[in-house]
Amino acid sequence: MQLVNLVEIRCHTAQDIMNALTKGMLLRASGSTGANSESSRSHAIMSMTLKHYDKIYSKMSFIDLAGSERGADVAHTDK
Repeated sequence: MQLVNLVEIRCHTAQDIMNALTKGMLLRASGSTGANSESSRSHAIMSMTLKHYDKIYSKMSFIDLAGSERGADVAHTDK
């Protein structure tokens, strides 16, 4: 398995988190399909860990899987 563009960013403010999310979203691949004009073509995972003096208090993971349109939903395809 290869994780492309995996980075860890230390955030201290809500704006730091938003900046990190924006940077990550710019790295994602997207494309148009017959069912969706902007379908994600890559998975994205963001994991947030709340720490205080290196003690972990909470951890959350947000996962967005790449688009997978059903054949019945797609018009004008050869498949």
